Amino acid sequence: MKKLILTFIFFTAISMTVFGQESLTYTGVVQVDSVSKNELYNRLKLWFAIAYNSANDVLQIDNKDEGEIIGKAILKYNPNVLSGSEQTKGSIKYTIKIFVKEGRYKYEITDFIHDPYGNQYGKSSMGLITTDKECPNPKPMAKGWSNKVWDDIKIQIENNMILLIASLKERMAKTTESKKDDW
Repeated sequence: MKKLILTFIFFTAISMTVFGQESLTYTGVVQVDSVSKNELYNRLKLWFAIAYNSANDVLQIDNKDEGEIIGKAILKYNPNVLSGSEQTKGSIKYTIKIFVKEGRYKYEITDFIHDPYGNQYGKSSMGLITTDKECPNPKPMAKGWSNKVWDDIKIQIENNMILLIASLKERMAKTTESKKDDW
């Protein structure tokens, strides 16, 4: 009986792994030698204020003692797929988490969710954006179109994240302005 239960648990775990969808995620750990946790935190706060027009609207957790900032942000999504594009025009919401320690920081950007404008009939949400090659929930009778939109969303996310991460790395490499100014 124990073998049967263990076998069932084993195959259940494997099937969950095979069929589970992995959320699209951008993550990295960046060394910033000889920079204190406090200084990295100050640089991070400055970056949030510059990167997001309204950082206070984005921030969900701001904990200096733990060295963490977590926010919920939004990208505008304007589709490049011509046919039926108005159905998918909207936003892509995501979570950004950044943790600082002595001499390094870690960023994790994940949970991208496509949300078309309005709730009118015919709007097409792609939902959680995953690493899947094809759209996991294609519209009935429109798999090809769904996959084109899926690819377009992922390309736009990628382009935005490249710029966002580059600006984060650039800001985190610079000393805060108050330290450079000797007035």
